[in-house]
Amino acid sequence: MSKPTIAILSAESMSDEMDLDLADIAAIFEYATSRLSAIRTELESTRHTLPIKTRRIIGQYLNWEGESFTLPWMSFCAGLSISPPLSRNLRFFVGVLSMKQVGLVTNFEEIYDALMTLPTAPAGPWQKGRLTRTYCTPWWMNTANIVADDNFLHTYPNCLQVQQIIAEHFKQLPEGKVLITPVTLTIPMCTPVAEQLSNIHAEVLHEGQLIVKMLEDKVVEAKMVAATMLRMDTALGQDVVKAITATKKLTKYLKREAAQ
Repeated sequence: MSKPTIAILSAESMSDEMDLDLADIAAIFEYATSRLSAIRTELESTRHTLPIKTRRIIGQYLNWEGESFTLPWMSFCAGLSISPPLSRNLRFFVGVLSMKQVGLVTNFEEIYDALMTLPTAPAGPWQKGRLTRTYCTPWWMNTANIVADDNFLHTYPNCLQVQQIIAEHFKQLPEGKVLITPVTLTIPMCTPVAEQLSNIHAEVLHEGQLIVKMLEDKVVEAKMVAATMLRMDTALGQDVVKAITATKKLTKYLKREAAQ
């Protein structure tokens, strides 16, 4: 497909443009995943010695990470109806940042605490990305003496700078660039939530076996949703688990009633 042209990510780069295709978008999210794993691994060695103030500052920098290398590109994907390939850990991280934006997470220290619940050694490359020797602006390498640099925290890389950062990252990977599933196009204005609501609205008009079949399908779909939600031990994840259990019980009851 032809490459869409996207403009800047920061006010300082209003004239910058960058051509990118679906493979480029996938590379950005792979970089974000690798960077997140590098940060988490490094912080693990100091997690029990950092004071609250330092953890709060680290949370500010983690917020900057999301606003620099993840959230803007997710918004770009949404605008083009593209489904981005986010690892489990990156999805969790985005979920935490989203909760911060809507006030469910109230301070930067909670962002740090949430990040530290991620495993330090994910199962494979899909989860952790491919770590490299160096990263651009590795602020996490000196957390013992870290300070909140307001100039840094309010300045974001523009498109051309992100392109250069990603290129440098992949230069350090001798095994090549093919790893994660590339982004895919989706139906415009059709989100999974909207699909679920539409399906439920249509199916509840029927009775008997159609309702039972719908509930069985929703149990499977809810499990898939739960597997990609933040983490199963969050309040939101627990709500999904309880909903799945309740739906299973209702399905068994309706089947028993239908058989009588």
